[in-house]
Formats: sequence, C-alpha cells, structure tokens
Amino acid sequence: MSSLFDLAHEYDKQAFGAWASQRERWALRDTASLFRRMVCNRDAADPTRLKLTGTMLLDIPERWCRQHGYRAVAGYGGCTIQRGNETAIVAKIGDTLLWDGERISVEEAP
Repeated sequence: MSSLFDLAHEYDKQAFGAWASQRERWALRDTASLFRRMVCNRDAADPTRLKLTGTMLLDIPERWCRQHGYRAVAGYGGCTIQRGNETAIVAKIGDTLLWDGERISVEEAP
C-alpha cells in the first residue's frame, strides 16, 4: 500500500472525529481526496500499462483509455472499453490494461 493512501486514510479518520468542526472536516476530506488522486495519477503516468485497482478513482481508467482513442466506462468491479465498432473489452479489478501502440488489450490478473 502506498504511504499516500495511508496518509489519506488518516485524514479521513480525523474528518469523522467528533472534535472537528464542519469546515475542518471538509478540509480534511479534501486533503485525503487529493492524496488519493495523486497516487492514481502516478499509476496512470505510464502510457503503456495501467493496472486497475479497487482504490483507483473512476475517472483515471476513463482518461487513460481516452488518450488512446477508446471510450471507457468504469464501475464497480472494473471497466468496459471500446473503440469505434470494435468488440467491447471488459477488464476487472486486478487486470492490467496494455497499450501496444495500436490497441488496448487486457492482461488478466492471476
């Protein structure tokens, strides 16, 4: 697990603490969200591969696929990817999306 995810978890715990005011809760939750987004953006920085994780924000695989000319719909358990009239590709959490320079394929999780 990433240390930024650990930090985000700590900020979330503090946000739900009884001592925090509403303004402090919002700030803590926003900071936790920022840390999670930083980790996801780091994971999506490789243009040739993207491993789908349960902690990944939904827009990350959508954006990664769009950069390669595909549409993606992310949801609970994974995502569905399609380009034009090609057959849809379904990938689940734990799978890795691979870009070979022409198309996206899925490396299934063991």
